[in-house]
Amino acid sequence: MKQPSHKLEITPLGQFLLLLAFIASLLGMNFGLAFLWLPSFALIFYFLPSIRYSFAEANFTAFRVFSASTVTLGGFLHCRLQVKNLQESPLTLTFENRHSNEIILVQGWTHQTIHLNPGESRRFSFIFTFAHRGDFEFLPLLFYRGDPLGLYRESYEIEDPVNIRVIPARPYIRLDKQQKKRVRDILLGHHAYRRKGQGDEFFSLREYVRGDEPRKIYWKASARQGKLISKEYTDQLVFRILVAVDISWTMRSRKLEYALTTLLELAEMAAITNDAFGFVLFDEEGPQKFLKPLKSPRLYEKTARLTFNQTASPNRARFEAILPFIFALKGTRGLLIVISDTEGILDEKMKAITMLAKFGHRIIFVDLRGDQFGVVHAEHSIKDLNTLQKLQHREIVKERINRKYSLREQKIRETLDQIQGTYLKVDSVDQNLLIMLRKEFGQEETLFPQWMVNLQ
Repeated sequence: MKQPSHKLEITPLGQFLLLLAFIASLLGMNFGLAFLWLPSFALIFYFLPSIRYSFAEANFTAFRVFSASTVTLGGFLHCRLQVKNLQESPLTLTFENRHSNEIILVQGWTHQTIHLNPGESRRFSFIFTFAHRGDFEFLPLLFYRGDPLGLYRESYEIEDPVNIRVIPARPYIRLDKQQKKRVRDILLGHHAYRRKGQGDEFFSLREYVRGDEPRKIYWKASARQGKLISKEYTDQLVFRILVAVDISWTMRSRKLEYALTTLLELAEMAAITNDAFGFVLFDEEGPQKFLKPLKSPRLYEKTARLTFNQTASPNRARFEAILPFIFALKGTRGLLIVISDTEGILDEKMKAITMLAKFGHRIIFVDLRGDQFGVVHAEHSIKDLNTLQKLQHREIVKERINRKYSLREQKIRETLDQIQGTYLKVDSVDQNLLIMLRKEFGQEETLFPQWMVNLQ
């Protein structure tokens, strides 16, 4: 534990009185008025003995302990502060719990005055939350004590900066492990496939290749054809989930937050069911961040580490930018979930989706739109309109937007029907994509909202 650094500070009131005493001393010296020297002598006799006596043996310790080093956006972080008086006399301290504007105090105090007897230890508890994702550093603690008149104080700074990583929030409605497994089983029946491997189930026949095990030779077929024929077998069902998240400027604000929380929940489901999972975040310049498909019980942590500080790109979306990434995953086909919207150049998006399907992937296009995902700006200024005209104007704009999105939705649905893809429209931040997938491919399940929990 580091020892606190300390310094003497004169308060604004003390500085003002010192200035007045200095001016009075100059006037008394120039005009021979002895009584004007009295304020200066009074302050000298007040400051020097009090400082020497009060701050001779200030000795204490203080440290903070946080409940976690990683927390979800919207989750709560618990902080425990412990202060102990190590000197042989009572101690009165005031402390400031300083933090940045992005950290929101939920419960506790930013300022607190404490009285400690010799050897006494006190504990305090604070609860924080966060305004945004990212890395946050808690500032050092500041303790101080001063004189009865408030003319000066000695401050002690406890140098214990703590870094907290805030990752995307989990969805408001969460599924437990059994519910996630049921969703996975439903998707498995629609999108899994078998591959050649070392399993026990027969797959096909092929000509013998040097290195094949003798037990795999099919002797009857070899005798009929006059050459060696080997058997091929299948591994267990292969199920891979690939997620492509559009991070262009149209996906800013709540759209991006929803996309990242959904990405994390899909990663968590794949980790529970031991399925291969990978993702790519892209804009017009290509993949910005990606994770090649892998099986790991720590998929949630890996995904969170890559996406916790992701922001919307100022560029537009270009779906063809992810084609090289998908092409690089040769032989890795599975369920491809594209999280985006129908903004921008829709024809380019539909063309790219059709090309993605040629790689053998089953496409699910998730369209994020609705009032809860952002504010739609009108094309013309409405500052000069009265209240009734503004309401009428908003209704007209809203009707145009709904008509525009209906046409775009119809086009994307027609494209997906041609490649046997699936279209899902999300129009509320409270909707859970896994529940929507279960409803689309299986039975609907009634779930109750649960508060988001911290990642311990």
